[in-house]
Amino acid sequence: MVVNLTPNEILIICLVALIALGPKQLPETARKIAKGFGQLRRQSSQLRAEFTSVVDQAVEESHDQELLRRAKETDSCASQDPNPRDLQ
Repeated sequence: MVVNLTPNEILIICLVALIALGPKQLPETARKIAKGFGQLRRQSSQLRAEFTSVVDQAVEESHDQELLRRAKETDSCASQDPNPRDLQ
């Protein structure tokens, strides 16, 4: 999630925060906000990794099932092929 803020917008946000919170609470509040964003980013990464793992596993299982289906088809076709000696 990328937020495109101009330097002027950032300055206005900082000034409003300074006025609203005061110079004593501003650093602590900024740390809490940064910590929250860090946790959100880590959880997002973990969720993305878990989702990718589940999708990869499903694709692999699907591929395995397709290989088994083809092997069974090959076996059934091989059992239906006439014996070359019978053709003579």
